[in-house]
Amino acid sequence: MQAVANVEARVKEIVRKDGIGRRRDYIGSPGTVDNSPQAFLVERPYAGARINPHFHDVDQFQVVVKGDGRIGKKEVRPITFQYADAYTPYGPIVARDDGISFFTLRNIASGGHFVMPGSKHLMACRAGRNIAGVFEVGKRRMKNGEVAQEPLMEPQADGVDAVGIRMGANAQAQAPTSAGGGQYILVCAGTLLQDGKEMTADSLMRVEAGEPAPLLQAGPDGAEVLVMQFARPSERPGSDPSKLKRDGYVDRHVVPAGE
Repeated sequence: MQAVANVEARVKEIVRKDGIGRRRDYIGSPGTVDNSPQAFLVERPYAGARINPHFHDVDQFQVVVKGDGRIGKKEVRPITFQYADAYTPYGPIVARDDGISFFTLRNIASGGHFVMPGSKHLMACRAGRNIAGVFEVGKRRMKNGEVAQEPLMEPQADGVDAVGIRMGANAQAQAPTSAGGGQYILVCAGTLLQDGKEMTADSLMRVEAGEPAPLLQAGPDGAEVLVMQFARPSERPGSDPSKLKRDGYVDRHVVPAGE
């Protein structure tokens, strides 16, 4: 298991035509193609920030933690999560006045950013699932030591799942078993005390498939966490990291003329 406190993330400033943003790398790094997990926080803290429709060659979760806007037609705000199967286009991501910040979480590094509609011929299969939901932070006041779990997604045959856990002050909770293709645990509010670290909001844990489920320990102000489970590997393209073969990162942010 990896536990990365928000203060440990590597920060990179990114200057774009529409404004100045940041990327906070927690695990791995975008644009680096390897067989390791990849987790980073995209911060676009300015009005009208936009990311055009696109897809990736791997399954992923995204979680909006600040600001608001929309992903495609879906209105998003903290804490909205979105799961997308590999080769499933989504977007555009469009921020409103306060900008938008969101985590991107993957089992394995993406092999590219494929803008749509110009990259449709690079899709290895038909578009799959695009599931969104909201974890309402602060919805319920928890008593000292109290724990409550909240299912956030309809059951999926291959194990994809999202669960919210609310913990009162000093409470302990066993995280769900990582029985699929790996798992992320995001601190949305409050504090977890994990591996000798103080894990405040926007801190992240990665649990590999088959690893023991961690025991979560809330701090004196309690904690609210979002647990996201990836699918068991299958014949669906992009679901089995061991079968992915990439020769390098494909960046199709700019569509060639005529496509």
